[in-house]
Amino acid sequence: MVRKRLKLLNTKTVVEDGIKSFIAEWLAAGLPELIEREIALPIDKDYIITVTGGRRSGKTYLLYQTVRKIIEKGLASLNEILYVDFEDYRLKVVSVNDLDKLVKAFVELTGKQPKYIFFDEIQNVKDYGSWFRRRINAGVFLTGSSSELTPLKIAEELRGRSINFEVYPLSFREFLRFEGFTYTPLMDYTPQRGKILSLLREYLYYGGYPAVVLEDRNKIALLKSYFESVIIRDLSIVKPSVAELFASFIISNYSSPLSVNKVYNYLRGLGVKVGKETVLELFSKAREAYFAFLVEEFEKSESKRRANPKKVYIIDTGYPTALGYEFSISRAMENAVYMELMRRGIKEVFYWRGKREVDFVVSKNFEPESLIQVTYATDRVEEREIEGLMEAKPVLKVDDALIITWDYEGEVRGFKALPLWKWLLGFS
Repeated sequence: MVRKRLKLLNTKTVVEDGIKSFIAEWLAAGLPELIEREIALPIDKDYIITVTGGRRSGKTYLLYQTVRKIIEKGLASLNEILYVDFEDYRLKVVSVNDLDKLVKAFVELTGKQPKYIFFDEIQNVKDYGSWFRRRINAGVFLTGSSSELTPLKIAEELRGRSINFEVYPLSFREFLRFEGFTYTPLMDYTPQRGKILSLLREYLYYGGYPAVVLEDRNKIALLKSYFESVIIRDLSIVKPSVAELFASFIISNYSSPLSVNKVYNYLRGLGVKVGKETVLELFSKAREAYFAFLVEEFEKSESKRRANPKKVYIIDTGYPTALGYEFSISRAMENAVYMELMRRGIKEVFYWRGKREVDFVVSKNFEPESLIQVTYATDRVEEREIEGLMEAKPVLKVDDALIITWDYEGEVRGFKALPLWKWLLGFS
């Protein structure tokens, strides 16, 4: 009994010392240098702000950006803002019962109650929602980056007291900002247009993870470490070797049709004993972790949508490069368009298939609104790309259609063609 009490006392001391050490370091170090992202979190709301997204997409720096905005607007000083990263080694054993200790330690070190609370990687604190269901007189921001903190699980845990924001790797606009490049319309008629295309190729080749973009020499090594993190932490329902095979197969087939049966047969062909239910769960985990996304064929019948092949897209086109797959600019372009649609908050995205295929159907309440065809065209658009749109328009009763090209701009048989870089920059 005495040993047990001593052990509890020692654990309590370790937790409290770790909490004070982290908070003191946060207050002393201040904010790191930031390149501002386009996404902005509201700082004047009563509800809890949650941020979800894939690992290394920039959620922590978005919190830092929000802290800076709070300070600049004079809403609070740094010593009135409590920031905690639950991935920190000093806080690994913190439980929901220790959250009061965090606030108490902050007050002890600053002499002030926190006006804003930022909890990073909150999914590491089991049953955190019970603490937030009490009335807290502070603005609250939470982030998480795994299948343990999905928008649905947040809604269940916080019971409707939060609003969620999703963060993805850098958009092309943000990428240009990180590269220190500013676009002006005059560049369309100067050699700088070539510079934009060169930067776009780099963006598609290495992807948009913020740290990778800023890294000069070790981009591939960094991307490989991100891939390993997905395998070990996000797809942990199977052995790492099986998770790696699954994730690698997804990456090798991105921007292409992919079915559960195809993945199942691939794994079984390699001698992996896995059931179809496990493959389905792996797809679910990959989506929850913002690693891979399945796009259904446009069908108003739910049973047909589920039965038909899906197209798979990945969170970042740097992964195929990191794993040594041959770079396909057309597939990377298509993936970039899908991810930009996600950034723009468009939730209903499908593809369409007749005699020809249309890459994207954007709909609202399952009513088609626009069609997008993506092609690596520099001086002309292939007839097969136009035929898909011509076939789909009367069937889907859609007038709005766009062809996204590499660098061709104009009109093709009544369809507007626009370079990818212009579309990504928001031109229409």
